[in-house]
Amino acid sequence: MHYGGNRMQTHKTLKSVIPGKTAFVVAVAAGFRARNRLESMGIIPGVEVDVLNNGNGPMIVSVGEGRVMVERGIAEKVLVADDDSIC
Repeated sequence: MHYGGNRMQTHKTLKSVIPGKTAFVVAVAAGFRARNRLESMGIIPGVEVDVLNNGNGPMIVSVGEGRVMVERGIAEKVLVADDDSIC
């Protein structure tokens, strides 16, 4: 958690974001290999991601101009803030 302005923000994982929502990556709490994999897909702190599919199996997210599949275990290591919680 961190403080933004006068209200406290809490972060959740990318895995918990529902389809159709936008989130901002705030941190990646993963090991070297998983972090490198996420970086290669463009999922780094400060990036906006749109969740397209979060059903069974891997997630599908839009990052920039592309769409990528993110394994659920790795998505659990990506901390995000909701679009409407950014100050």
